[in-house]
Amino acid sequence: MTFDVEKAVEAQKKLCDEKGLPHFAPRFGTCYNCRTNIYEEKQKTRKDFLSGENVSYMTGITVEKAASELITGCPHCNRTYCD
Repeated sequence: MTFDVEKAVEAQKKLCDEKGLPHFAPRFGTCYNCRTNIYEEKQKTRKDFLSGENVSYMTGITVEKAASELITGCPHCNRTYCD
């Protein structure tokens, strides 16, 4: 898993151009809603509702994902870019 903003931006642009897909992702990766870059790794914490313990997890879009999947929303705040 590789996190690199410039490479991921280019990978998403290339995917959309080659497959004729609409480019929903922000041009430089900065989310319109939370102002966090969608292509950067970010650690988050949430409370597990069963155990009550805090659980850490990572969000962000890798270069590999940007090259293979259409990005339609922010992985950090879950804002959709399709509406």
